[in-house]
Amino acid sequence: MKFPMSLILILPLYGEIPFKIGEKLNYNASFGSIDAARGSLKVLNKELINNIMTYHVRFSARSKGVINYLFPIDDQIDIWLNEHSLLPIKILANIREGKFKKQSETYINHESGYAVTNGDTIEILNDIHSPYSLFYFFRGQEVSKMEGQTIETIQGKKITPLEIKIEENINETVPAGTYDCYKVSPSRKDKKQFKNKATMSILFSDDDNRYPIKIWMSLKYGNLILSLNEIIN
Repeated sequence: MKFPMSLILILPLYGEIPFKIGEKLNYNASFGSIDAARGSLKVLNKELINNIMTYHVRFSARSKGVINYLFPIDDQIDIWLNEHSLLPIKILANIREGKFKKQSETYINHESGYAVTNGDTIEILNDIHSPYSLFYFFRGQEVSKMEGQTIETIQGKKITPLEIKIEENINETVPAGTYDCYKVSPSRKDKKQFKNKATMSILFSDDDNRYPIKIWMSLKYGNLILSLNEIIN
């Protein structure tokens, strides 16, 4: 189901992009109180993709200890973001979460209105995001104006409209420090759960850097919480 263009979030970037090549954010990841994994977000370099200059960014998460035997996680998602809009142009996903495994390669042509995933062409009527590109996209937005707006995400061949919920004035302590934050929670407009029961919320620092300092990812077997541990610029 597609939504009219008037209901879809189309916003310009808010000020300067608050990250640069070489930025690496390291996370401790836990299932409840169990130290379960390590995660990272990296800005690797700039690359030209289909004549568009992009930021190549990478999200990775890998389980450790007893969780690696009970529910192994080994995710790597590489995304190439338009340097101006921070919309994804190319997505390479290699997902392993327990028995769930999936690989996909997606190219998105926003101007022409289509995406190609593993060789299959999908029509798109609006700007499209990856759930993982949102870690960077929201850093370029004035999120206080985004409450109730709608965006669309693509995973494989599935396009999902999400309504944005915003909470402000949150004080949060993580291993990297204490931050004033705002919380962004994209949720499905039809109230159904994501495939594999995944949902997401992100705490961003309310400063010029807008770091994603805490990330909640609800997987099939529990809530994975990533807390910012180290910032490398």
